[in-house]
Amino acid sequence: MTPRLSVLAVLIAAPALAQPTPQGSASSRAVLVARIDSLADDFVRGFPSPSVAVAVVRGSDTLVMKGFGFADIESKRPATPNTIYRIGSLTKQFTSAGIMRLVERGKLSLDDDLSKYVPSFPLQGHHVTIRHLLTHTSGIHNYTAMPGWQPTWGSDLTTDSIVGFVKKEKFDFEPGDKYNYSNTGYVLLGMVIEKVSGKTYAKFVEDELFKPLKLTHTSYCPSRTTDPAFASGYARKDSTFVAAPYLSLTHPHAAGALCSSVSDIVRWQRALTGGQVVSPASFTLMTTPAKLNDGKTSNYGFGLSTGMMGTHRSITHSGGIHGFTTFASYFPDDSLNIVVFDNSGEVNPGPFAANIARVLFGMPTVARPRPPAAQPLPADRRDKFVGTYAIGVPGRDSLVFDIRVQGEGLIADVKGQGITPLIYIGNDTFGAAADPTIRLSFVVEGDRATKLRMVQGGQTMEGPRRP
Repeated sequence: MTPRLSVLAVLIAAPALAQPTPQGSASSRAVLVARIDSLADDFVRGFPSPSVAVAVVRGSDTLVMKGFGFADIESKRPATPNTIYRIGSLTKQFTSAGIMRLVERGKLSLDDDLSKYVPSFPLQGHHVTIRHLLTHTSGIHNYTAMPGWQPTWGSDLTTDSIVGFVKKEKFDFEPGDKYNYSNTGYVLLGMVIEKVSGKTYAKFVEDELFKPLKLTHTSYCPSRTTDPAFASGYARKDSTFVAAPYLSLTHPHAAGALCSSVSDIVRWQRALTGGQVVSPASFTLMTTPAKLNDGKTSNYGFGLSTGMMGTHRSITHSGGIHGFTTFASYFPDDSLNIVVFDNSGEVNPGPFAANIARVLFGMPTVARPRPPAAQPLPADRRDKFVGTYAIGVPGRDSLVFDIRVQGEGLIADVKGQGITPLIYIGNDTFGAAADPTIRLSFVVEGDRATKLRMVQGGQTMEGPRRP
């Protein structure tokens, strides 16, 4: 439901570079396709991952529309471009588009107060608008970062129960002051859609988006399914893959509960950018960075992030949910779509998608470091690290790490950034599954850790454990 741990992307050092692909020869298209195939094979074998599904479309030319590896390991069922994966936070752009359709019909306004539609959610004296929720600037705490959430994964919950995890939590900041990724905000947007449309969120997106656009592989995910059209989600345990922890899909709701295929997401991207979903003016709003109260901007619009690769403008989003990671990018000036889905649940496909773009733009690709080798983590040692730590980052607000137990290991939930499993490599030090360049070391005094130190790109930052 959250973007993969890009956190820490602010500090990535320059890795080794491969040579750019020659352009302009008669065989250049075949060379490009072969390079992309090679990158996909390396992604599956090298990190590793059970499967990856890849769609690369430039203009009217479908360069790659293919699956690699197994959508289901036990049955050895191969992945295809029509294999259905849980897409996690890619859901947010569907939710945002749904909100904009209601805005266009005069059913609501971006500047309406949340209390108009969800009066049961306590705003603690704050004025929270629909726009604040869309842009992650509401200050409402993220329920997936709450310690009490994980024990409920196996239970079906109502939306009131989901947002109830943070009802008594103090706002993280005054609405509009900062950007801070919050799944709670998008569940609340789903509740707004239900209130205004008179339909469940699942029914609304099916009627308004999936059916009209012929997105035949896209749906509100079932919590359990034996349908072979769906990929199975996995997690790493030592050197093998096991079934990902169960999560009732009532939990992510409008923040991350949709399923789709890479082929459908390309169709969706083309429809969204081509005026078939919302008006051009609405799409411009969706892809305009949010302006904060102090006049600064984030790189996030409504359910979509904006950025640059060299001189090429990009519109992107990532997703991560139990057993699955996803990444979808669109380069509007190049009419280029790149969509990558993975069912390992731990490997960030964003760098892989970025390398595909680099190949197509004739830029050097970036060699991604391999994940560190895992060591056994004794349970009595593991529990010493559990807690919340605030690390100071030069020129930025502190990064808040919530370290929690998941299964037999630990995960790091970084406030506003996402969740990643931690890989124990010995001596109270961990790697991060989302980024192999990161090392997290704990300073232990007595029966618990008192400080967390992060090393990335040659820089070291640290911060204390919160009481």
